[in-house]
Amino acid sequence: METRATGFPDGDGGLRVRVRPMVPGDEAGVRELLAAVAAELGSALGTRMVRRPWFLLLLGCGFALLTVSSRSLLLPLLVLALLLAVGRPALAQVWALYVQQDMSLGLGATGATGFRFWVAENTDGSVVGMVGVSGIGKDRNGELELRALAVGPEHRGHGVGRALCQVVLAFARGSPGCRVMVLDTHMLHSPAQSLFSSLGFHPGPPCLQPTFSGFLADLPVTRYHCALTGNNIEDNSPAGGN
Repeated sequence: METRATGFPDGDGGLRVRVRPMVPGDEAGVRELLAAVAAELGSALGTRMVRRPWFLLLLGCGFALLTVSSRSLLLPLLVLALLLAVGRPALAQVWALYVQQDMSLGLGATGATGFRFWVAENTDGSVVGMVGVSGIGKDRNGELELRALAVGPEHRGHGVGRALCQVVLAFARGSPGCRVMVLDTHMLHSPAQSLFSSLGFHPGPPCLQPTFSGFLADLPVTRYHCALTGNNIEDNSPAGGN
């Protein structure tokens, strides 16, 4: 199914964007957008990690060992200050790379199938938002996944995220056999969660990712579902959103 480009103004008429399918020339702008969003999430995740009990326990044990071995408080304090000064940015960078890799899944990858992406383009031609869908053409019990929703920080709150999601929902409704749209999100995406709820998505129970990174961050993931049969979400959803 082909989705036509759509244009719309923001709530106060100051911003106009056009949502359209992604084309090869958009890749640089999309990757720049993903890098900015990933850095933002990476910073939040890095801060969360240094507050985790296991990290604080590790710092405490290291401080105690250094204090005993050096018989001085100066060296342990200097080491602790260095770890805190360097550790958080390092963790933020690691998480940013992880987030960017996850959001870039299927983006320009050779042989990647089952993905489709759209961008929100400003009047000057710059990419200010993007969204993707996965699971196209695969046997997933009529399920497509909304993924990689990203809007530049300076363009949030103007309806860009809502328009991107509506394009994906329209695509899903026109896909033969598609019965439900799903997406995964977590507490760091709380503004987006309000948007998803207003579009007809319903959350399931949160669960911890069964991965090492999931344990380290202790960041429960919630899967949202939106049944597509008999919905009029685009017409009935309230204005606003990301």
